[in-house]
Amino acid sequence: MEGDVMVAAWYSVLNGSLRGLLVAAPILFSFATVGASADELYRAEYNISIIGLTIAKARTETTVRNGVYDLNGNFATSGLARIFDETRGTVQVTGSSVNGKVVPSSFDLSYRHGRRDKKTTIRFSNGNVVFTENVPPTKKRDPWVEVKPADLVNVSDPLSALMLPVQNQADVCNRTLQVFDGQTRAEIRFSFNGTESFTTKGFTGEAVICKAKFVPISGYQKGKKALDYLSNKSRITVAFAPLGNSGIYAPVVARIGTQIGTLKIAATRFEMVK
Repeated sequence: MEGDVMVAAWYSVLNGSLRGLLVAAPILFSFATVGASADELYRAEYNISIIGLTIAKARTETTVRNGVYDLNGNFATSGLARIFDETRGTVQVTGSSVNGKVVPSSFDLSYRHGRRDKKTTIRFSNGNVVFTENVPPTKKRDPWVEVKPADLVNVSDPLSALMLPVQNQADVCNRTLQVFDGQTRAEIRFSFNGTESFTTKGFTGEAVICKAKFVPISGYQKGKKALDYLSNKSRITVAFAPLGNSGIYAPVVARIGTQIGTLKIAATRFEMVK
């Protein structure tokens, strides 16, 4: 599927397509209070731009009860981007909190690009991938790096990966994410890169900035120029902010260097509704 199933922003840069940029938003701004004992509802809205021009908008709504989360998101191209690459779709992710760790159960992405409908389905059991389907099937171009069974153990979908239950601010960037989006298995290695003030609807406070390193593991075409740039030259940062007193840090701003300029994904809403 030429990487169309990419849901992380850095994955979208890898493929150099607006389709990836659109599904990027829900991953970067999904969040949940995984320890909640009563129904809680969170909403986020965000803007996706490159070189200052808005190309897409997205929103998510997450419901949490007794440590079980259900996230629903939608996204669509915006502005001039609709003329060149019209895309819109939905994403749903479910999972739970196990011993202080977010563990996904299901990931379902459906979207239409132009006149073509596409879908990615992933199912998990105890943190391991047990089922994956891409419609239409992934097109594998040589030299292709195949996904091995060991690559699908102890991994997360892109949205669940960025729900970070932490004890304190210092722990936010001290981690490596193991991510599988239905096609590509990758690591996202974080390191601390400072703090910044952040204000949007529903939130005003300090955000922790993590420098991110994208490392492809399998499920990609080796030697692809966009991937090489992303892995070796791109400057990627993600700013995380606390969601109330939940113990969860979630992304509010991501900046990804590309060959044509900086891609920015920024929350325009980040709040608990009830």
